[in-house]
Amino acid sequence: MTNQKLIIACISIFAFLYLGCGGSSNNGDTAGQAATEDTGGAASEPKNMEEAMNEVQKALQGDGEKKEVVDFRALKKLLPEKVAGMERTAHSGEKAGAMGFNIATASAEYRDGDKELEVDIVDFAGVATALMGMASWASVEIDREDENGYERTTTVEGYKAFEKYSSKNKSGELSVLVAGRFIITLKGRNIDEEGFKAAIDELNIKSLAKME
Repeated sequence: MTNQKLIIACISIFAFLYLGCGGSSNNGDTAGQAATEDTGGAASEPKNMEEAMNEVQKALQGDGEKKEVVDFRALKKLLPEKVAGMERTAHSGEKAGAMGFNIATASAEYRDGDKELEVDIVDFAGVATALMGMASWASVEIDREDENGYERTTTVEGYKAFEKYSSKNKSGELSVLVAGRFIITLKGRNIDEEGFKAAIDELNIKSLAKME
């Protein structure tokens, strides 16, 4: 699954860079100076793996409290049998983990003739690195439009969202960050703008937020 792979990649890359640099720059400089003084110029020995992993986990989580992801089966229940007049043709979910953190995902595909819609719900339990990788738009403002379509940050039921739509190709994408831990993503093809926007209204975002 694309979203899951992206999150795992973000966490793994961050961990690799963090370990490779010996942690944060300030602490690294201080530790390096102390080691030089104590050993007469010799470099300090690498931290053991357990200590390093603990530091990576703290850095990934930031100042927030570590949370457990919800059961992916509960996320699957939020994906209805029909959306915007299209029947559900595929329905899946899973839980995966890396570096001591888990994610839960649920996905569904809908189709009506040549109209197609993919819906993904991801719970990354507030891991900051996953947020940076999947919802970097949540901290910026975007508003672009031309004869072919638009892309912009907006809100959906009070939650920050990013949407783009190509009137030329009749394709669009909408992502919503819910409660700081869930991301709902819709990708539609051969769907008019009105039908695409209607799809998000048929997903129970309020119930998702209560799973926090």
